[in-house]
Amino acid sequence: MESKKTVLCIVGALFGRPFLLEAKRMGWNVHLLTEERYLKEAWPRDQIDQVYAVPDLFDEKVVRNVVCYLSRVVKFDKIIGLGEFDIEVAASIREHTRIAGMGETTSRYFRDKLAMRMKAKEDGILIPEFVRILNHAEVKEFMDTVPAPWVLKPRMGASASKVTKMFHPQEVWNEIEKLGDKQSSYLLERYVAGDVFHVDSLVNDSKVVFASCSKYGIPMLDLTTTGGIFTTRMIKRGSADEKALQKINKDITASFGMVRGTMHNEYIKNKDDGKFYFLEASARIGGARIPDVVFRSTGLCLWHEWAKIELLPPGEYKLPNFDKLYGGGIFTLARQDEPDTSVYNDPEVAWVQIKKNYAGLILKSENPVRIEELLMNYYPRFVQDFMAHVPMK
Repeated sequence: MESKKTVLCIVGALFGRPFLLEAKRMGWNVHLLTEERYLKEAWPRDQIDQVYAVPDLFDEKVVRNVVCYLSRVVKFDKIIGLGEFDIEVAASIREHTRIAGMGETTSRYFRDKLAMRMKAKEDGILIPEFVRILNHAEVKEFMDTVPAPWVLKPRMGASASKVTKMFHPQEVWNEIEKLGDKQSSYLLERYVAGDVFHVDSLVNDSKVVFASCSKYGIPMLDLTTTGGIFTTRMIKRGSADEKALQKINKDITASFGMVRGTMHNEYIKNKDDGKFYFLEASARIGGARIPDVVFRSTGLCLWHEWAKIELLPPGEYKLPNFDKLYGGGIFTLARQDEPDTSVYNDPEVAWVQIKKNYAGLILKSENPVRIEELLMNYYPRFVQDFMAHVPMK
């Protein structure tokens, strides 16, 4: 009789609990590696066989030594990084131990903004013009030929974190000078104005088997710099925008070499030419309650499906039937400890967030126009009733 297989899930903050639960339901031994500061979080410990912790998941040597030491007595059949920052850690360990899965080269396309841009450009996928912060003559030539504004981005940052919008060359040089030896970890890119979309996908055997296309309300760059409330809504299936997003998303999947797993990718529709440009790819489930919006409108739990894709024997995964309703969400930090959302009682409200200092709702409807109407109605009311903004450090 074949012994039970073991998956080692690597994750920093409390994230990915549905993956852990589904892996256990599928009969796998589930081991968790996290950081010491997260040991007291609400992990489903009754469903986890072993929990390990290191002081810092980014201390590659320590993490490698810990996993290899544990491997003396535990055979890890799979190693999965569940969060944005865990992708490269898991890939590095898989490379060292030669455990099957995404390696460092492929993972780089889902973590390093410079690597993903260069690969997309090489394969003919539309992207905003960019330059690496390496050779200063190249940077000057870029600013001389590409009109401002520009955005200075960390290559390994998540979402809009630490992204700076700039209008004058001297601003750029001043910031580059401040970076010192960290300059090469950044890139400069033309700022493209337009609506930002996200596509949340499942990939099996190099094919996109499910992709939900949605549009943000306020782009994340503006949200993190000037404040506001996070909203997202699914766009109409079969529309011109949805078809274009499905096409560019499939192109990214093939270009970056995703074989199996999940993706949360972002694209921008340039308001000047109406075309979609690639912005960022990540080999993880989206944050900000995006998977909950997908679940409430389709019945698909992206976490559970990802676990099945990773842990079922090759060739056995099949996407289940799912509903084709439309979903949307609105979420904000709240001034109140326990915000009262009871007046938001339209029949389309499918879920209410109950969390200290947070207010949030998920909507679902057969009509995407109705979702948009409700979000437009709720936004100013959320600002007045709840919104609190904490500027990013």
